[in-house]
Amino acid sequence: MDNRTLKRILLSGLLFVGSSLGINAQHSEGETTFQPRVGISISNLTNDKDAKAKVNLTYGVEIEHYFTENFSFAGGLLFLDQGAKYNDGGVKSTMNNYYTALPLTVGYYPLPGLALRIGVQPALRMNTKIKQGDQSIDVDRFLALAYDGNDDVKLNKFDLSIPIGLSYEFKNVVLDARYNFGCTKVISGSGDKSRNSVFTITLGYKI
Repeated sequence: MDNRTLKRILLSGLLFVGSSLGINAQHSEGETTFQPRVGISISNLTNDKDAKAKVNLTYGVEIEHYFTENFSFAGGLLFLDQGAKYNDGGVKSTMNNYYTALPLTVGYYPLPGLALRIGVQPALRMNTKIKQGDQSIDVDRFLALAYDGNDDVKLNKFDLSIPIGLSYEFKNVVLDARYNFGCTKVISGSGDKSRNSVFTITLGYKI
């Protein structure tokens, strides 16, 4: 099953849950909620024909303020392991890009509990490692040694993406699915145009 098929299945399932459970959660104007979240991220790199999707744990928190019963603004802190898998002539490796992200989204509630979301997600890359068998290579240190301090070719510390998705809340439990369109290149100073492509699905609890 490829990455696109899995995303379609998960989104369809979320829509089904929203339509079948009926009206439940409704928040009033001026209310603010706090939500711990945990789930998985399915990440890949665009413009890289050799890259394959990989699945990792993601977790964080989100604070949401309701301007009206139908519109809200949410800001969060999310820890992500992005990147991709590779198989070069039978040699398997995994690129792990560790990010601390700040998702900022506007929510529209066409029905109580069901929200459509869009926003921006700036993120700071904390570390990148390539794992191959029992070996783990620190990519930042490798590039510094390989290019002898030349900063022209480097992994970008900053990443910006556009999250689009939807969520459904039932008895304070929130199922959230988002796709992040990468806006910035992963590597600068080279002809590489790879960008992060990440789908996340999380389960949270609103307090």
